[in-house]
Amino acid sequence: MSILLDAGPSLNFLAASQQDLLIKIAARLQCTLNTPEAVDTEIRNKATRDQRFQRTPALSTWKKLVAAGRVQVLDDTVTGSPAFEAAIGRISGTPAKIRVRQSKDLGELMVIAHASVLVQAGMHVRILMDESNGRHKAAIEARWLIINGHSAGSLTVWSTQQVLKGAQQAGFIGSWEAVYDQLSPFDDGLPSR
Repeated sequence: MSILLDAGPSLNFLAASQQDLLIKIAARLQCTLNTPEAVDTEIRNKATRDQRFQRTPALSTWKKLVAAGRVQVLDDTVTGSPAFEAAIGRISGTPAKIRVRQSKDLGELMVIAHASVLVQAGMHVRILMDESNGRHKAAIEARWLIINGHSAGSLTVWSTQQVLKGAQQAGFIGSWEAVYDQLSPFDDGLPSR
């Protein structure tokens, strides 16, 4: 099983020094934490350039997690994987080789495309993504997977709130609201609780 991380939620957890919650949740579910190369690049760039993250441990913690193998960075190479190329084209509505040259929402797209390929291989995958358009695209891809007979695996989309509520139920934190309030200043797009 796999949990695929999008850049926004990852940066929020890292900036608030709450990355251990993601690690604990993954361990409890016997999942690996993964992210596409595009998201790795986005996290590194945003942590360096966005003032919200510059005075936080986000970048140094991310580098440590990747170096230690706590988060595995997935190869975004399109050639050689027809299923990955097809997923990118299907999700974006643009041929994969053209779409990967456009940076807008590329990390989000790659998260969904990698998830789709893993589900097609029979894996159970969770995506951590808060952005509403990305969540909508992931839900459409999840339906496509079911309709096209890929029911040995599954695709579930999680929000930051769902992760925190799960952490509270597992006893990892006392109050999901308190942690959510720590994350909120780093992301204008997080819905109000």
